[in-house]
Amino acid sequence: MKAILLLLLAASAAAAQPAAHAYIGAGGCASSNCHGGTTALAAAESRVLGNEYATWSVSDKHARAAKALEEPHGKRIAQILGITDASHDKRCAPCHVAGSPDKTRSDGVACEACHGPAEAWLGPHTRQNSHEASVKAGMIDTKNLDTRARTCLACHLGARGQEVDHELIAAGHPDLAFELDTFTAAQPAHHRPAAANLRQRAWAVGEAVALGQFLRLVQSHGDKPEFSDLECYQCHHDLRSESWRLQRGYGARKPGAPQLDAARIEIVRLLAADERAAFDSGNLKTMERIADQLAAKYQQQDVDAAAVLRALSANIQRIADAGVHAAEQATMTLDALGTKPDATAPLYTYLEHPSLYRPAEFVGLFQKAAAQQ
Repeated sequence: MKAILLLLLAASAAAAQPAAHAYIGAGGCASSNCHGGTTALAAAESRVLGNEYATWSVSDKHARAAKALEEPHGKRIAQILGITDASHDKRCAPCHVAGSPDKTRSDGVACEACHGPAEAWLGPHTRQNSHEASVKAGMIDTKNLDTRARTCLACHLGARGQEVDHELIAAGHPDLAFELDTFTAAQPAHHRPAAANLRQRAWAVGEAVALGQFLRLVQSHGDKPEFSDLECYQCHHDLRSESWRLQRGYGARKPGAPQLDAARIEIVRLLAADERAAFDSGNLKTMERIADQLAAKYQQQDVDAAAVLRALSANIQRIADAGVHAAEQATMTLDALGTKPDATAPLYTYLEHPSLYRPAEFVGLFQKAAAQQ
C-alpha cells in the first residue's frame, strides 16, 4: 500500500483549470540563492529550507511523472487507449506534466503544479512579507488547507475533464487512493515540519474536501453510471460460496445493484456527529453540504484526534464491510492521527492484495495496530 502511495504521488496535484499565467518551469526555482541549495538552511537563518529544488529533482516522485508515460507500462496503457503522444494527450498531460511548460515537459510534475504558474509572482515573492501579494498574483496558497487539498485532489481524485475513469483503470492505470496528510508525509519534505495539530487539521480538511469533490463528480455523471465511482471489488471478487459478501448479505440493496464507493463517506461520517441523521440519509447533496461545512470548520478548529480514533475503532467492522477502499482510508486515518505510524505497516502490507481482502482479517489487524497507539 505504501508503495502505491508513492507511485500515485508521481501523478500529483494540478489545477483543474488552464493557467491564467505562463509556467516558468522548475529551472526558475533552481538558483542556489533561492531554492536550489544543496543543504537545508537553519530555521533561524531562513523561513524556507532553500534546498527545495534539489529535494524535488533528486528524491520526489513528482519529478518522474513524465517518465512514467515513457516506461513500458505507461506505453502499454497509451497503446491500449490509442494514445500516440501521452505527454500531450488531454487524459494524461494535465497530471503527468503539470506545472511544466511545453519545452520542459520531461520535468513532469514541477513546482508550479502545486504553487501556481509563476509568471507574475516569481520575482515579487522573493521580497519579505510578500505572500499575500504573491497569492493575488497567482501563487497557490498551499498554507490554506482547503486550497491545498483541492489542488492535490485535482489529480489524486480527479476533476471534471481530468478523471481516472473506469476505462483508464481497466487499461492499467492505478486506482486512486489519497489522504492529504499521509501522502504529504510519504513524500520527501521540502518544508519545515508542521505541528501535530496542523497535520491533524490537514487530515480532517483533506477528507472533507475529498468527499465533497467526489460527490460532485458522481453527480456530474448524471444517470449514466461511471464505474470508477463505485466500489471496485463488488464486481472484481471471487465468487466462491464462502464469499464474505454473501455472508454479509446486502440489506435493503438488491444483490448486484451498483454500490457507490463509500470509502470517504465512512470516514467523514466520523466527523459528522452533529448532523449524523442527515448525513446518513444517503442524499448526495446533503452529504456534499455537510462535507463542505466540515472542511470550513477544520480550517479553523483543531481535531480531537483521540475521539476520532475511538470512533474509528468503534465503527471499524462497518467500515471494513464497505470494502477495500474504505479499509484503505481507515488505515491512512490511523496513520495520520495515531502516534505510532509504524504500527500500520501490517495493514498496508495486507491491503497490497485486494483480491484476498476479508473484512474480519482486516478488522483483526486494525485492532492490533490501534491498540499500539
